[in-house]
Amino acid sequence: MPESMRRGVILLDKPRDLTSMECVERVKDILKAERAGHSGTLDPSVTGIMLIALNEARKAMPVLMGLKKEYEGTMHLHGDMDKKRINEVARDFVGRITQTPPVRSAVVRKPREREIYFFEITKIDGKDLYFRVGCESGTYVRKLCHDFGEKLGRGAHMTGLRRTKINGFSDKECVSIEKLEKEKEKNVISLEKILERTGLKKVIVKKESLNKIKNGMPVEKRDIIKMDRLTENEHVGIYFGSDIIALGLVRDSKKPVIKTDRVFK
Repeated sequence: MPESMRRGVILLDKPRDLTSMECVERVKDILKAERAGHSGTLDPSVTGIMLIALNEARKAMPVLMGLKKEYEGTMHLHGDMDKKRINEVARDFVGRITQTPPVRSAVVRKPREREIYFFEITKIDGKDLYFRVGCESGTYVRKLCHDFGEKLGRGAHMTGLRRTKINGFSDKECVSIEKLEKEKEKNVISLEKILERTGLKKVIVKKESLNKIKNGMPVEKRDIIKMDRLTENEHVGIYFGSDIIALGLVRDSKKPVIKTDRVFK
C-alpha cells in the first residue's frame, strides 16, 4: 500500500443528498481503503468540505474533529423585518452562545456553549437572508438560524447551507466524488501536510527514543531534540524527522511530560 494511502486524507466536496457516512463509504470503495472516517457530520442536504481520513490517519481525529468551521447559507424569515434590526440581532450572536442540540441529533440534548467568530448577513432579498458564519466545531447552524429568527420575533428556518472552510482548508481545493473516481490516489494528501496546516504543535524526538514511544511510553525531556511552546492538556504531534510517529497529550509543559496517545504505524 502506498504511504499516502496508508495514512492520507481526502478533502472531499460533499454533494447534496448523500449522508456523511455514505460519502465515506464511496471514498473507501473508490480508493480501496481498509478503513476511513470523517471529521464532522454534514446533513444530507448540506454541501461542502469534508476531511476524510484513510486507514492510519483516522487516529488523528482528536485534532481534525476540533477544527473551526465556516459556512455560507440562506434562511427564510417568517415575517417582515427591517434591515437595521436584522443586522443588530446578527451582531448579538457573535461570541459565546448557548445552544440546545435539535431533537434529531446524535448527542444528548442539553444546553452547551459554542463560540461564534463572525455572523454576517451578506444579502437581504425580501424574507430571504444570505449569511456567512464562522464557528466552533460542534455548532448547529440550523439551530443558529432558528434561534436568530426567535430573537427577531418573526421566526426563521435555514433553507440552504454549504461548508466553505475547515480551519485553513477551503472548499475551493476539494475534489468531487466524480473527479476522485477518475484520478484516485492523486488526490490523497499526506497526514503530515494536513497536520502542518492545522497548526498542530510539534515535538521532535531522538532516534533512540522511538521504540519506547511506539510502545506507548511517555515522552520526557531526555527524548526531545526540539519542541514548540507547549500548554497543558493540548494535543501535539510527536515526530522523528519530518514523519509523525504519534499524537501526544501534554501532561506537564515545564518538565515536560507528554503522554503518548495514539501511535501511527
